[in-house]
Amino acid sequence: MKTDVLIIGAGVIGSAIALGLAKLGVNNVIVIDLDLSGEWSSSELNAGGVRGTWSQAINVATSQLSIHYFESVAAQVGYHPCGYLWLHRGNTFDSALKARETHILHGWEVDVLDVAGIRKKVPYLDKTDDLAGALFGRKDGLINPNRLKEHYREVSRLKGIKFLDGMWVRESAFQNGIHAVSAFQFKDQVDGAKKRSILVSNPKSKDGFDESLGGFVTIEAKKIVNAAGAWAPELAKILGYSCPSVPVRRQISLFHARDLDLTQQGMVIDPSGVYFHPEAIYGLAGFANPEERPGFNFHYDGEAFFESYIWPALYERSSAFESLKHVSGWAGLYENSPDHHAIVGRVEDIPGSVFEAHSFSGHGVMQSYAVGVGLAELMCRDRYETLDLSELEGARFKKGTSAQGETWVI
Repeated sequence: MKTDVLIIGAGVIGSAIALGLAKLGVNNVIVIDLDLSGEWSSSELNAGGVRGTWSQAINVATSQLSIHYFESVAAQVGYHPCGYLWLHRGNTFDSALKARETHILHGWEVDVLDVAGIRKKVPYLDKTDDLAGALFGRKDGLINPNRLKEHYREVSRLKGIKFLDGMWVRESAFQNGIHAVSAFQFKDQVDGAKKRSILVSNPKSKDGFDESLGGFVTIEAKKIVNAAGAWAPELAKILGYSCPSVPVRRQISLFHARDLDLTQQGMVIDPSGVYFHPEAIYGLAGFANPEERPGFNFHYDGEAFFESYIWPALYERSSAFESLKHVSGWAGLYENSPDHHAIVGRVEDIPGSVFEAHSFSGHGVMQSYAVGVGLAELMCRDRYETLDLSELEGARFKKGTSAQGETWVI
C-alpha cells in the first residue's frame, strides 16, 4: 500500500487529524488501528467531559476552539453544555480565581459561586462546611466520545480517507524520502480478548503473531503521524525516537443513588479529586489514584475501588450519597506527559517527516478538533494558522522550554 499520509492510531485524535487533512483537500490518507471499534480505546473508556476551564492558556484556547466546533454539530456528537462545577477549599480557591482570569481573557464564561451559591445551584450538595467557593464553567459539559469519533470518520471517509482495522505496527524504516511501515494485518475481526492481549503485551517480533490469522503488509508513506494514544511511546521507539510519556490506568464507577435524580446536573469535581456526573439513569464517578503504577492495565477493581475511593468522598459531600449502590465500572488508559500537556507537532532529529499528537493526560476528546486542524495545517503548510500549538512540541522536554505544568487534571 502507498499513501501520502499514514496515521497510526484511529482514536478520536487520529480521526480528528484525518478530518483536518480532509478539510485541506488531502485525501490520500490511510488511518490504521488494531481496534478500530474502540473497545479498548481511551477515546471510548473515558468520562465524556469537555471543558475550557484549565490553569494554562494553551489548554483553554485548544479546548475552546474544539468546543465551539462541538456546538456547531451538537446533535451529531451529543454535546450538552451542562457545565463543570469545581468545588474548592480555602487552600485552592485563590489559585482557582487566578486561573479564572485566564478563562475570562479568552472569552470563556466562568461564574464564581460562594457556598450559598453552590447549594442553590446543586441543592443536594448539603455538606459544605469545608468549602470556600466554586467555579462554574457555563459551556463546559458532556459529549458522546464515540459519536464524536464517528463524526470525524464519516466526514473524512466522504473525502476518500481510508480507515483500516486489525493492524498492528511492528517495525519501520526510512529510505529515499519514504517511510516503509511493516504491520501485521488480521484477516478477520479480532475478538476483544485477543485485542486486549496484544495491547497489553505489545508484541514486536514475528513470533508474536499467528500467521494463520493474517499476514504482514508494508505501507509506504511520505508522512507519518503517531496518534497511538497510550501506546505512543512504544510506537515512538519503532519510529526511531523517544517519548517521555507513560500509560496509566484510570478507573470509572457507575452507581445508583436512590431517590436522587442526577440527570439535570453537569460535572462536579470535588476537592478530594473525585468527579461525578449523570450517566443515563446512573451516576458516573472517577478518581485518579496517585499511587497507580504506569502500565497497560485494563483490570477494573470493582466494588473495592468504589468503596475505597469513590463512596467515601461522595458520602462526605452529600447526605443523598450516604446510601449508594455500586452498579459496574471499567478501566481505561491515560497517557500522561511529564507536564500534563499534550505532545503535538513535528518530531525533530529523526529522518523523514514524522508528526505526533498524543499524551493528552485525559483531555484528548475535548481538544481533538483544534489539534486535528492545527496539525493538518503544520503538515500541509508548514505553519499553524488557526491556533498556534508550537508550545506543545515534543522537543520542549529536551530544550527545557516546557510550559508551566497543567494542574487542572482529573
